[in-house]
Amino acid sequence: MRSHEQQIPLTVIAGFLGAGKTSWLNARIAAGDVGDALILVNDVGAVNVDVASIEYRDDRVVALSNGCLCCSLGGTLAEQLSQALRIKERPAEIIIEASGVADPARIADIARLAPGLRLEEVVVLVDASQAMRLAADALVGNLWQTQLAAAQRLLVNRLPAESRSREALLCWLGEQALDARLEILPSPTLASEENRALEMGSRVMAADAPAFTPRRPGKIPDAVSVISAGPHGLAHDSVSFTKVIDASAVESLLHEHGDVLLRAKGFIRCRGAGQIKTECWRSLQLSGGRLVWRPQATAVSRSVLVCIGRGGERFAGLVRCLEALGGQVLER
Repeated sequence: MRSHEQQIPLTVIAGFLGAGKTSWLNARIAAGDVGDALILVNDVGAVNVDVASIEYRDDRVVALSNGCLCCSLGGTLAEQLSQALRIKERPAEIIIEASGVADPARIADIARLAPGLRLEEVVVLVDASQAMRLAADALVGNLWQTQLAAAQRLLVNRLPAESRSREALLCWLGEQALDARLEILPSPTLASEENRALEMGSRVMAADAPAFTPRRPGKIPDAVSVISAGPHGLAHDSVSFTKVIDASAVESLLHEHGDVLLRAKGFIRCRGAGQIKTECWRSLQLSGGRLVWRPQATAVSRSVLVCIGRGGERFAGLVRCLEALGGQVLER
């Protein structure tokens, strides 16, 4: 058996869709907190969008290619970890960024059983502005709570400004993650996202933040047709665009289907909205009702949008509308 010093420390980064995992990891990289690491990234969809968003050495960022709504990465992860231990220049640490619908406890179990590795920490990010809504959601509430329960360190993002609401919410989150060390992330997040979006002429679709009232999981509204499209009843599709797309048309479609759309993320060659009419590459991220466009400086291979939502006719209708804009659904 390898000594503790010879084992490679492994960190799991998890959290529900749009919690801010990639942004937090990029902030750590920019601050110099990530040294000689190997970063394994799992994302949902035929295209691993998060890999292209990691600002690190290309040869040390690896896409886990299962591309599905899996709670456990199973053999794919075990194979990648085995390969990492065999490479000549062994990394000083391994970081796994799990998909937003993964169970971090299962991933941590794989890491614990892998010879030559030492589980360092399970870090779970939570979007405080969406926490109560997600916890009460009949479709994803159990998954959300499972993620928090697995946390050894819980990073709280987007806390409300009002002090009493903050205190009550933090207390409640602590009860959901009893074994975790709770930390509050600095919060220029939403304000800066809104400013960037407004500068580009786009609008931010902000969800109404409910008052803090602990409640039991409720029913999904009758208007939402849910089918068993995957684990937890979620569905996903990756849509590739072969031509320049009107940014306003994409925004309108995503806004209209906000009742079933949990996340949309991708890179699109588009014509700007608002005052900006030039063609350019942009990244798009939508979660928790917030839609943000950002300039995309680094090259990407194709224009693609990955959508995740509640399975059913409404979600299928969104995908058909994106196809009508000039998109093509990629193989799952």
